Amino acid sequence: MEALPRERLLVLAGCDDARLRDLERLEIIGPGYTGYAASDVSRLRLILALQEAGISLDVLAEGLRRRIFTLEFANQLMFEPVTMTEALVSAEVAAGQLDLDELNGIRACASLPPLSADQSLREDDAEFIWLLAECRQLGASVVGMERVLRVFGQSVRRCVDTMRDLFRGEVEEPMLNAGLSYHHLLEVAATKRLALQRIGFRMLFLLQRRMLEEAVFDNIVGRLQDALREHGLEPGDEDSLPAVAFADLSGFTGLTHEIGDVSAAEKAARFEAIAQRLSCAFDGRIVKPLGDGVMMLFPDAASAVQASLSLVEQSRLDELPPVRVGVATGQVVPRDGDIFGRTVNLAARVSAVAGPSQTLVCLNTRAAAEAAARGLAFQGLGAVSLKGFKDSVPLFAAQRAAAG
Repeated sequence: MEALPRERLLVLAGCDDARLRDLERLEIIGPGYTGYAASDVSRLRLILALQEAGISLDVLAEGLRRRIFTLEFANQLMFEPVTMTEALVSAEVAAGQLDLDELNGIRACASLPPLSADQSLREDDAEFIWLLAECRQLGASVVGMERVLRVFGQSVRRCVDTMRDLFRGEVEEPMLNAGLSYHHLLEVAATKRLALQRIGFRMLFLLQRRMLEEAVFDNIVGRLQDALREHGLEPGDEDSLPAVAFADLSGFTGLTHEIGDVSAAEKAARFEAIAQRLSCAFDGRIVKPLGDGVMMLFPDAASAVQASLSLVEQSRLDELPPVRVGVATGQVVPRDGDIFGRTVNLAARVSAVAGPSQTLVCLNTRAAAEAAARGLAFQGLGAVSLKGFKDSVPLFAAQRAAAG
């Protein structure tokens, strides 16, 4: 492999010559017989990150000398490693006809740090600017891009944090518990890290493409139905109204005090996994997790009630705290991957008055579910006063119908 010139190494790693000389003096990094290798870019960037984390060069050098750890794994940090460029922020922003303050506002929405005009760009930051410039040319507004990237940033952060926790808990911790030293751990885990990153990247792409396809088809179908209706051509029977369900673990705060934050979080994660599986089984989805609960959206009332009853039952079988659920049926307002409106608010209020292991539904939910599905029964509880609603709301407790 062709040797990397010193000047090129400094550019790609974002390092100055004086700092590299200090690293070479302490024998933390140095050229081989033919010069620097491409892997030295990742190694040097890792060393700079260790410095920024407060580890002095003297301590780092001593740790390497005593073989407490090694940096030989540094070329296996990332499946697709990122390097620095020679391009300055000011030049790329001007070329893209963007405003630096607007750019940093957009970056903040995506949980990215601000850029200054005179700093060099990472490869991915440069591409980020180009993509934003292309979006502007296609007519996207700053506000629109901020909305999208805010959701992207939050969602991707949760994805990568989960990937990190999986790697630590299921790859590194077993090795450490088996007596492997940190020196060997970092080397042995490196190849597994790259393989899992590759799988994770591909999984995210496949899921996003699948969900985007579904969203595109759903949008087009809706537009075509509207067009036919405007011209007096009924497209067919209207789909039943969607239903929203809020479900949470009863007494979760007390449980946290009783068994501790970590154990309680594990139970909440198990509950979310059950809700994810069951909502999908009934053609629904989790709109968003709520710590010790979930908000779910279903295509109709029957699916929502069936899924809610199954969620209560399965959580009991898994020895989780009792689950309470509130279901409301009606139009919802989608926005940025979330849903809003009176139906959402009503479902939340209904779940708040549900008891442990109880699924409460509104009048129209009961009527729609009874008309569409067998095996369900509802017990009237009378009209209940709910916070934020002027009139009392008739509620019903849903349950499985007795056999026979």
